[in-house]
Amino acid sequence: MFKKIRSVYKTRKFNVFVFFVLLALIYSMISKLTFNYTKTIVFIVKPVDVPSDQVVLDQSIDIDQPIIEISLNDLNKVKSKYQWTKQRNFSDLQSKFNKSVRLISSSVDQIDFIIEQYESKKVPVELKLELDYKSGFDSFNEYKLSKDSIMITGPNSLIDTINMIQTHKLVLNQIDSEINTKIRIKPPENNNITHSDTELDFQLKVEKFTEESIKVPITIVNIDDNMKINYYPKVVSVLYRVSIREYKSVNPMDFRVECDLNTINRDNSVLISSITKKPSNVIKCRIENNQIQYVILE
Repeated sequence: MFKKIRSVYKTRKFNVFVFFVLLALIYSMISKLTFNYTKTIVFIVKPVDVPSDQVVLDQSIDIDQPIIEISLNDLNKVKSKYQWTKQRNFSDLQSKFNKSVRLISSSVDQIDFIIEQYESKKVPVELKLELDYKSGFDSFNEYKLSKDSIMITGPNSLIDTINMIQTHKLVLNQIDSEINTKIRIKPPENNNITHSDTELDFQLKVEKFTEESIKVPITIVNIDDNMKINYYPKVVSVLYRVSIREYKSVNPMDFRVECDLNTINRDNSVLISSITKKPSNVIKCRIENNQIQYVILE
Protein backbone atom coordinates (compact mmCIF):
# COMPACT_ATOMS: atom_id res chain seq x y z
CA MET A 1 0.00 0.00 0.00
CA PHE A 2 2.82 2.40 0.90
CA LYS A 3 4.40 1.69 -2.45
CA LYS A 4 1.22 2.78 -4.24
CA ILE A 5 1.09 6.09 -2.34
CA ARG A 6 4.72 6.79 -3.14
CA SER A 7 4.11 6.19 -6.77
CA VAL A 8 1.30 8.76 -6.76
CA TYR A 9 3.65 11.50 -5.47
CA LYS A 10 5.95 10.78 -8.34
CA THR A 11 3.38 11.29 -10.96
CA ARG A 12 3.53 14.21 -13.37
CA LYS A 13 0.08 15.47 -12.47
CA PHE A 14 1.03 15.90 -8.84
CA ASN A 15 4.07 17.98 -9.77
CA VAL A 16 1.94 20.29 -11.89
CA PHE A 17 -0.55 20.66 -9.03
CA VAL A 18 2.18 21.71 -6.59
CA PHE A 19 3.55 24.20 -9.12
CA PHE A 20 0.21 25.98 -9.49
CA VAL A 21 -0.36 26.08 -5.72
CA LEU A 22 3.01 27.78 -5.25
CA LEU A 23 2.27 30.18 -8.10
CA ALA A 24 -1.08 31.15 -6.51
CA LEU A 25 0.59 31.84 -3.17
CA ILE A 26 3.26 34.03 -4.78
CA TYR A 27 0.62 35.97 -6.75
CA SER A 28 -1.43 36.53 -3.58
CA MET A 29 1.57 37.96 -1.72
CA ILE A 30 2.49 40.27 -4.60
CA SER A 31 -1.11 41.50 -4.89
CA LYS A 32 -1.21 42.45 -1.22
CA LEU A 33 2.02 44.40 -1.55
CA THR A 34 0.86 46.35 -4.59
CA PHE A 35 -2.82 46.90 -3.64
CA ASN A 36 -4.01 50.55 -3.66
CA TYR A 37 -6.12 51.73 -0.70
CA THR A 38 -8.50 54.67 -0.91
CA LYS A 39 -9.13 56.57 2.36
CA THR A 40 -10.86 59.79 3.36
CA ILE A 41 -8.61 62.07 5.47
CA VAL A 42 -10.13 64.72 7.76
CA PHE A 43 -7.78 67.47 8.96
CA ILE A 44 -7.64 70.95 10.54
CA VAL A 45 -6.66 73.77 8.21
CA LYS A 46 -4.17 76.10 9.92
CA PRO A 47 -3.23 79.35 8.16
CA VAL A 48 0.45 80.37 8.36
CA ASP A 49 2.49 83.34 7.13
CA VAL A 50 -0.15 85.74 8.51
CA PRO A 51 1.03 89.39 8.30
CA SER A 52 2.12 90.67 11.74
CA ASP A 53 -0.43 93.51 11.72
CA GLN A 54 -3.35 91.25 10.80
CA VAL A 55 -5.27 88.38 12.33
CA VAL A 56 -7.28 85.55 10.79
CA LEU A 57 -10.56 86.23 12.52
CA ASP A 58 -12.64 83.31 11.33
CA GLN A 59 -12.65 80.30 9.08
CA SER A 60 -15.67 79.30 7.08
CA ILE A 61 -15.03 75.61 7.80
CA ASP A 62 -14.22 73.72 11.00
CA ILE A 63 -12.72 70.26 10.83
CA ASP A 64 -10.81 67.89 13.10
CA GLN A 65 -7.29 66.58 13.46
CA PRO A 66 -4.68 66.14 12.04
CA ILE A 67 -3.40 69.63 11.10
CA ILE A 68 -2.34 70.80 7.67
CA GLU A 69 -0.76 74.22 7.20
CA ILE A 70 -1.71 76.53 4.35
CA SER A 71 0.41 79.59 3.64
CA LEU A 72 -1.54 82.77 2.98
CA ASN A 73 1.23 83.72 0.56
CA ASP A 74 -0.07 81.02 -1.81
CA LEU A 75 -3.67 82.24 -1.76
CA ASN A 76 -5.63 84.92 -3.59
CA LYS A 77 -6.55 87.95 -1.46
CA VAL A 78 -10.07 89.22 -2.11
CA LYS A 79 -10.87 92.35 -0.07
CA SER A 80 -10.85 91.27 3.57
CA LYS A 81 -10.17 87.57 3.06
CA TYR A 82 -7.75 85.06 1.60
CA GLN A 83 -9.30 82.31 -0.52
CA TRP A 84 -8.21 78.71 -0.92
CA THR A 85 -9.94 77.16 -3.94
CA LYS A 86 -9.97 73.58 -5.07
CA GLN A 87 -9.38 74.59 -8.67
CA ARG A 88 -6.29 76.70 -7.95
CA ASN A 89 -4.71 75.30 -4.77
CA PHE A 90 -5.60 71.61 -4.52
CA SER A 91 -2.44 70.47 -6.29
CA ASP A 92 -0.31 72.29 -3.68
CA LEU A 93 -1.60 69.93 -0.98
CA GLN A 94 0.19 66.93 -2.53
CA SER A 95 3.58 68.26 -1.37
CA LYS A 96 2.41 68.11 2.26
CA PHE A 97 1.95 64.32 2.18
CA ASN A 98 4.30 61.36 1.82
CA LYS A 99 5.10 60.31 -1.77
CA SER A 100 3.26 57.06 -1.18
CA VAL A 101 0.04 59.05 -0.77
CA ARG A 102 -1.74 60.46 -3.83
CA LEU A 103 -4.56 62.95 -3.26
CA ILE A 104 -7.61 62.30 -5.41
CA SER A 105 -10.11 65.00 -4.46
CA SER A 106 -11.31 67.43 -1.79
CA SER A 107 -14.75 67.57 -0.16
CA VAL A 108 -14.76 71.39 -0.19
CA ASP A 109 -14.40 73.72 -3.15
CA GLN A 110 -13.42 76.85 -1.23
CA ILE A 111 -12.13 77.90 2.20
CA ASP A 112 -12.24 81.58 3.21
CA PHE A 113 -9.75 82.99 5.74
CA ILE A 114 -11.31 86.25 6.96
CA ILE A 115 -8.72 88.82 8.09
CA GLU A 116 -8.83 92.03 10.10
CA GLN A 117 -6.27 94.65 11.05
CA TYR A 118 -5.10 94.81 14.66
CA GLU A 119 -6.24 97.96 16.49
CA SER A 120 -5.79 99.26 20.03
CA LYS A 121 -7.90 101.30 22.44
CA LYS A 122 -7.89 102.26 26.10
CA VAL A 123 -10.66 100.93 28.35
CA PRO A 124 -11.37 101.50 32.06
CA VAL A 125 -10.69 98.83 34.67
CA GLU A 126 -13.56 97.62 36.83
CA LEU A 127 -12.30 96.38 40.19
CA LYS A 128 -14.11 93.46 41.81
CA LEU A 129 -13.58 93.92 45.53
CA GLU A 130 -14.92 92.43 48.76
CA LEU A 131 -13.64 94.00 52.01
CA ASP A 132 -14.20 92.94 55.59
CA TYR A 133 -12.62 95.12 58.29
CA LYS A 134 -11.62 94.04 61.76
CA SER A 135 -13.75 95.67 64.48
CA GLY A 136 -12.65 99.27 65.07
CA PHE A 137 -10.86 99.64 61.70
CA ASP A 138 -11.95 101.23 58.42
CA SER A 139 -10.64 103.05 55.36
CA PHE A 140 -11.19 106.81 55.00
CA ASN A 141 -9.77 107.11 51.48
CA GLU A 142 -10.58 105.45 48.18
CA TYR A 143 -8.41 102.51 47.22
CA LYS A 144 -5.70 103.19 44.67
CA LEU A 145 -4.91 101.22 41.53
CA SER A 146 -1.66 101.72 39.65
CA LYS A 147 -3.82 102.26 36.54
CA ASP A 148 -7.50 103.05 36.12
CA SER A 149 -7.45 101.96 32.46
CA ILE A 150 -5.39 99.69 30.21
CA MET A 151 -4.82 99.19 26.49
CA ILE A 152 -6.41 96.28 24.63
CA THR A 153 -5.36 95.16 21.16
CA GLY A 154 -7.20 92.98 18.69
CA PRO A 155 -9.46 92.89 15.62
CA ASN A 156 -11.63 96.00 15.41
CA SER A 157 -14.90 94.04 15.32
CA LEU A 158 -14.00 92.42 18.66
CA ILE A 159 -12.53 95.31 20.68
CA ASP A 160 -15.33 97.65 19.54
CA THR A 161 -17.72 95.72 21.80
CA ILE A 162 -15.48 95.97 24.89
CA ASN A 163 -16.15 99.02 27.09
CA MET A 164 -14.36 97.94 30.26
CA ILE A 165 -12.05 95.25 31.63
CA GLN A 166 -12.71 93.43 34.90
CA THR A 167 -10.26 92.20 37.49
CA HIS A 168 -10.42 88.92 39.32
CA LYS A 169 -12.30 89.34 42.60
CA LEU A 170 -10.06 90.47 45.47
CA VAL A 171 -11.35 89.28 48.85
CA LEU A 172 -9.77 90.74 52.01
CA ASN A 173 -10.94 89.67 55.46
CA GLN A 174 -10.33 91.06 58.97
CA ILE A 175 -8.36 94.04 57.68
CA ASP A 176 -6.53 96.03 60.38
CA SER A 177 -3.55 97.54 58.52
CA GLU A 178 -2.58 99.07 55.18
CA ILE A 179 -2.92 96.76 52.17
CA ASN A 180 -0.39 96.68 49.34
CA THR A 181 -0.93 93.84 46.91
CA LYS A 182 -1.45 92.98 43.27
CA ILE A 183 -4.73 92.17 41.57
CA ARG A 184 -4.93 90.19 38.33
CA ILE A 185 -6.77 91.29 35.21
CA LYS A 186 -9.25 88.76 33.86
CA PRO A 187 -7.80 87.30 30.64
CA PRO A 188 -9.70 88.00 27.40
CA GLU A 189 -12.23 85.37 26.35
CA ASN A 190 -10.99 85.55 22.76
CA ASN A 191 -7.37 84.58 22.08
CA ASN A 192 -7.14 87.26 19.38
CA ILE A 193 -7.37 90.01 22.04
CA THR A 194 -4.40 90.99 24.22
CA HIS A 195 -4.05 93.30 27.23
CA SER A 196 -1.24 95.73 27.93
CA ASP A 197 -1.26 94.59 31.60
CA THR A 198 -1.96 91.28 33.30
CA GLU A 199 -2.02 92.67 36.87
CA LEU A 200 -2.21 95.99 38.70
CA ASP A 201 -0.93 97.31 42.03
CA PHE A 202 -3.63 97.78 44.67
CA GLN A 203 -3.29 99.98 47.75
CA LEU A 204 -5.72 100.58 50.61
CA LYS A 205 -5.00 102.71 53.69
CA VAL A 206 -6.64 101.51 56.90
CA GLU A 207 -6.94 103.31 60.24
CA LYS A 208 -8.56 102.96 63.63
CA PHE A 209 -11.74 104.98 63.91
CA THR A 210 -14.07 106.46 66.48
CA GLU A 211 -17.80 107.03 66.13
CA GLU A 212 -18.82 110.61 66.88
CA SER A 213 -21.98 112.72 66.91
CA ILE A 214 -22.34 116.41 66.06
CA LYS A 215 -25.24 118.89 66.07
CA VAL A 216 -26.01 120.43 62.67
CA PRO A 217 -28.69 123.10 61.93
CA ILE A 218 -31.35 122.32 59.31
CA THR A 219 -31.64 124.43 56.17
CA ILE A 220 -34.98 124.62 54.29
CA VAL A 221 -34.51 124.87 50.50
CA ASN A 222 -36.86 125.66 47.60
CA ILE A 223 -39.14 127.77 49.77
CA ASP A 224 -41.31 130.39 48.00
CA ASP A 225 -40.77 134.05 48.86
CA ASN A 226 -44.36 134.43 50.04
CA MET A 227 -44.35 131.20 52.08
CA LYS A 228 -43.80 131.01 55.77
CA ILE A 229 -43.00 127.73 57.44
CA ASN A 230 -42.29 126.60 60.93
CA TYR A 231 -40.48 123.32 61.62
CA TYR A 232 -39.06 121.29 64.46
CA PRO A 233 -36.44 120.37 65.38
CA LYS A 234 -34.17 123.11 64.08
CA VAL A 235 -31.06 121.03 64.74
CA VAL A 236 -30.36 117.33 64.21
CA SER A 237 -27.63 114.98 65.38
CA VAL A 238 -25.34 113.63 62.65
CA LEU A 239 -23.48 110.42 63.40
CA TYR A 240 -20.24 109.61 61.58
CA ARG A 241 -16.97 107.75 61.67
CA VAL A 242 -13.64 109.53 61.72
CA SER A 243 -10.08 108.31 62.21
CA ILE A 244 -8.75 108.74 65.73
CA ARG A 245 -5.97 110.81 64.23
CA GLU A 246 -8.40 113.45 62.88
CA TYR A 247 -11.49 113.39 65.09
CA LYS A 248 -10.69 116.78 66.70
CA SER A 249 -10.65 118.57 63.34
CA VAL A 250 -14.39 118.04 62.59
CA ASN A 251 -16.84 120.90 63.26
CA PRO A 252 -20.55 121.55 62.49
CA MET A 253 -19.76 123.98 59.65
CA ASP A 254 -18.27 121.08 57.69
CA PHE A 255 -21.78 119.59 57.36
CA ARG A 256 -25.00 120.73 55.74
CA VAL A 257 -28.42 119.17 56.36
CA GLU A 258 -31.34 120.19 54.14
CA CYS A 259 -35.09 119.73 53.83
CA ASP A 260 -36.38 120.21 50.29
CA LEU A 261 -39.90 121.63 50.04
CA ASN A 262 -40.19 120.28 46.49
CA THR A 263 -40.48 116.84 48.07
CA ILE A 264 -43.20 117.91 50.46
CA ASN A 265 -46.12 115.55 51.03
CA ARG A 266 -49.17 117.57 52.05
CA ASP A 267 -50.94 114.45 53.26
CA ASN A 268 -48.70 114.48 56.30
CA SER A 269 -46.72 117.05 58.25
CA VAL A 270 -43.29 115.49 57.98
CA LEU A 271 -40.22 116.56 55.98
CA ILE A 272 -37.27 114.22 55.44
CA SER A 273 -33.88 115.77 56.09
CA SER A 274 -30.72 114.65 54.27
CA ILE A 275 -27.00 115.34 54.42
CA THR A 276 -25.88 117.35 51.37
CA LYS A 277 -22.38 118.22 52.53
CA LYS A 278 -19.81 116.52 54.70
CA PRO A 279 -16.05 116.75 55.30
CA SER A 280 -13.85 114.46 53.23
CA ASN A 281 -12.25 112.82 56.26
CA VAL A 282 -15.46 111.27 57.62
CA ILE A 283 -17.43 108.24 56.42
CA LYS A 284 -20.74 106.48 57.05
CA CYS A 285 -22.63 109.67 57.96
CA ARG A 286 -26.27 109.44 58.94
CA ILE A 287 -28.88 111.55 60.69
CA GLU A 288 -30.01 110.11 63.99
CA ASN A 289 -33.63 111.15 63.32
CA ASN A 290 -34.27 112.53 59.84
CA GLN A 291 -38.00 113.29 60.23
CA ILE A 292 -38.80 117.00 60.64
CA GLN A 293 -42.23 118.20 61.70
CA TYR A 294 -43.44 121.30 59.82
CA VAL A 295 -46.35 123.70 59.63
CA ILE A 296 -47.03 126.06 56.74
CA LEU A 297 -48.19 129.44 58.08
CA GLU A 298 -50.90 131.30 56.17
